Amino acid sequence: VCSARVDIRSGDLYWLAFLHLSCSRTHVLCRDGTGCVAQEYLCDGEKDCADGSDEDGCTQLCNTPGRSHSSYPCGLGSCLNASLVCNGRQDCADGSDEGGNCSVPCQRSCTHLCYPSPQGPRCWCGPGYRLAEDGLSCMDIDECMEWGKGACSQTCHNAPGSYSCGCLPGYLLEPDGHICKLTGPEPKLLVAVQSEVLSYGLRSGHEELVLATDKDRVVFSLDYDLEERKVFWMDLATESIRWQDLDSGKKGTLVKGVRSDCIAVDWLGRNLYWTDGAAGQVLATRLGAAWQGIPEYTVVMDGDLDQPHSLVLQPLAGLMYWSEVGSHARLMEASMDGSRRHVLLAQGLGWPTALALDLPTQRIFWLDEKLGSVGSAHLDGSSVKVLKLRWIRSPFAAAVCEGQLYWSERKTWSVQQVDKASGKNATVLFKRRGQPHGLRVPTWGAPNRTNGCAKSNGGCAQLCLPNP
Repeated sequence: VCSARVDIRSGDLYWLAFLHLSCSRTHVLCRDGTGCVAQEYLCDGEKDCADGSDEDGCTQLCNTPGRSHSSYPCGLGSCLNASLVCNGRQDCADGSDEGGNCSVPCQRSCTHLCYPSPQGPRCWCGPGYRLAEDGLSCMDIDECMEWGKGACSQTCHNAPGSYSCGCLPGYLLEPDGHICKLTGPEPKLLVAVQSEVLSYGLRSGHEELVLATDKDRVVFSLDYDLEERKVFWMDLATESIRWQDLDSGKKGTLVKGVRSDCIAVDWLGRNLYWTDGAAGQVLATRLGAAWQGIPEYTVVMDGDLDQPHSLVLQPLAGLMYWSEVGSHARLMEASMDGSRRHVLLAQGLGWPTALALDLPTQRIFWLDEKLGSVGSAHLDGSSVKVLKLRWIRSPFAAAVCEGQLYWSERKTWSVQQVDKASGKNATVLFKRRGQPHGLRVPTWGAPNRTNGCAKSNGGCAQLCLPNP
């Protein structure tokens, strides 16, 4: 089967909030309640709401002080750029932008600019400013505050009439001045497809077979160890967690007699964690453990776990996050030793089957199979955003890299991506004859940081679990 890149229409995207649809302060709710439209799309001549309500009442809106665009209201309800008014050509469909008092000279005390109009001279503002309530002066627009993550992919710095973007260490600002890209080698996506693990270059699209197991086996969940360049995966056929060294090709078994939907590597503390939904547990073992006929692992958490499913770790902070898909779906957080457990999110969730961390923005993402949506929140549970996307049907695993969210779709046998902030530009990276499961974007080269278990196993004789 050949590789394919297929663009998917993003016209069915709309914002969704928990039980009642609501919009962020930079968006406006459509009259029929089915979606939200960014303020800059109001009265732009195109119907962005399904009911067209974003183009209603535009005559009044164009005249509203504080509007970020310098607009003139045409008689039929659309807005026209102020620079096109009284230019000798009829740019409004009804011709209302010409004639009248267009010849009256501008003599108002405008802070920025003055333009003629059929109703007489008016003030307007340059880029990065909006007209104040007095109709004469101009106010700076704080793009960083109003546009949020839409202004810059990482850090944003406001300035009078403008703003600038910055990047965190390890990232480089692209020529567009907005997007931060990882420095160093090309980031790659590791994907488990049936009995194989593939590597996919996120910039070049180059594919490579990383490992292959027996045809009758399924590589389920997987993760990657930054330190020793090993891939770990859950083998359902043998109920074991196995590994392979990417440099030497050497293989081994870490532990047997386990079943899990998700495994996660603590590359810093040198442990591997996994969830057991049936038993309601989160367990862990040493990365260096070797199967000798007796299971060597510990139960990190049990009791009051309602079918734990997806699991992600933040080793530098000593924290872990997991989803529960039982009778009451929720997202949870705890220290990596199982202490300080608390609910991160417990509303508006159906079946959050895939989690991913985006550490540069300090957000957690989830894909909800029941609701067909992508959600994200700050790591303290605040600033929740949810996008309903019709092509999310059966997500298994997810990963975030730079500005994109990637996930594996079992029903369509594909790996897909969308813009993590807007949900737009959905693309199928590739499809295969087999279901994709585990998916990760390894960071090639571990940062020079540590936690309590990184040195001498924290002084422990066996398993050391970090506690921040």
